[in-house]
Order: sequence, then structure tokens, then C-alpha cells
Amino acid sequence: MLRAMDPPVKDRSHWPQAKLASFDEVRAYRIRQWQEAGCAARLAATWELVFDYWVGMKGMHPDELRLQRTVTKLTRV
Repeated sequence: MLRAMDPPVKDRSHWPQAKLASFDEVRAYRIRQWQEAGCAARLAATWELVFDYWVGMKGMHPDELRLQRTVTKLTRV
């Protein structure tokens, strides 16, 4: 039973599955899988890991991951 404070469960049913016999096969499978994924898929996976670490493990606010700049000069138009 989910409580109100439990994080939402992510749907990972689209993840590929394979039965492999050794750690070397697992490593080769993962490398091949990562290389076959397109650039957008690799970027999305990387961002998901960063986001999950930042929010889930560090407990920080997600808005802090946004690009932050400081104003150095104001001019009147």
C-alpha cells in the first residue's frame, strides 16, 4: 500500500530484458545497448540519472538544476 509520502513508481515496462550467462555478457550487452541508443535517448537517460540523484538522494529542489545566471549589467532602453 502506498503512503502519501512515497515517491511515485516509474513505469519501466519499456526497458529491454535479456537473459545473460556471465558478467562479461552483461557488460557487452549494456555497451551495445548504449551505443545503439540515439543521442536524444542517451541525453534523456543521463538527465534522468542527474535528476533522480539531485532530488531523490540529495533532497534538493528540482529548480536548482536550472541554468542560473547573474545579472551583470542593466541598461535603460
